[in-house]
Amino acid sequence: MRTLRSQVRWIMIAIVVLFVLSIFGMYGFDGARRGRPQSGESGDYVVAEIDGKPVMRSALDQSVRNYVERMNVREIKPEDIPHLYQSTLESLVINHRLALEAEQSGLKATDEELDAAVREVSEQFPTKEAFMQYLDQSGVKMAAFRENLATQIVQQKMVERASAGIAVTEEEALDFYEKTKVLFFHSPAGYTMDYARLKNEAAAAKIVEAVRQGAEWNAVWSSVTSDDLVERTPESGPVFVPETAFKEQLAAFADLEPGAIGGPAQIASDDFFVGVKREKVEESTVAYNEVSGDVKALLTEEKRREAQTSFFKELRGKASVIIHDFDLFPKPEAPKDAADVPVSADQAPASGPVPADQAPASGDAEKK
Repeated sequence: MRTLRSQVRWIMIAIVVLFVLSIFGMYGFDGARRGRPQSGESGDYVVAEIDGKPVMRSALDQSVRNYVERMNVREIKPEDIPHLYQSTLESLVINHRLALEAEQSGLKATDEELDAAVREVSEQFPTKEAFMQYLDQSGVKMAAFRENLATQIVQQKMVERASAGIAVTEEEALDFYEKTKVLFFHSPAGYTMDYARLKNEAAAAKIVEAVRQGAEWNAVWSSVTSDDLVERTPESGPVFVPETAFKEQLAAFADLEPGAIGGPAQIASDDFFVGVKREKVEESTVAYNEVSGDVKALLTEEKRREAQTSFFKELRGKASVIIHDFDLFPKPEAPKDAADVPVSADQAPASGPVPADQAPASGDAEKK
């Protein structure tokens, strides 16, 4: 079934973890003083440590900006910013551990894989010359560029290896089909229909009369102004309308014979509906053998994502993360039954570095 993947996309739960390093970027590890600037000071400082390597505030800020641009995030609210910092830090942690695992894996990128990767990147530019000019302006030599790509290819192989051997049995596919066939593989009875909604009742009545007199549906719209027309059947042709609609919003069209036009029916003060029933569509259910391939492909992809998600969680669990500026990250929520209980001085968090498992941006982020 061609539309299966798009139909069920909304129910597929996937944890998206950013693991691909920026070709021209960096992890955000650097050597610098720890702790936040004192009052009256300004400048860069260490916000966290990943396996003993400091993460600078400037690098974390840049990573957040890159994330926002890459994911096309819009309308960021102030309360969203701590969560962006947390997600970005977690991705840096996983990137770091993935790089370590890749180094120890013994996997290599072949010349063919590197050539294909370079070609894929260069094709994002108008010309090869524009690509080379961008490298030159970025201060990146081709040898370093290929080396960075090789690292990414090996990391990708690590991720793919985590989900290697994934398979879906016939029983699993059939079980999914049986449980979801009414929702995804069943089509109710109804009619195909050409329709239009107009703001002006007189203009709508004129359309109805012209079609009744023998005019073709697509030939009557030249007399209708764009100001009067709300919408009409797309150029692709009639759309399917289930029988249930003729018992509700389109009740006035329930007894309309195929090929006949009905209306105008008023559905709002300045909204008049006209429509032509075309063909009767019988109720049907797509047989399993027609969609089994798509079902298996869908379930295989879901299993692969689950395996890769588990792999990322394992990587995250191996990392030691210490937060130095936990004010950047989401505050932990107080238990509901203790929300109004005052916190004494000896219960308050101490200043200074806080282990990641006690800080807002801890490894528990995957559970949120």
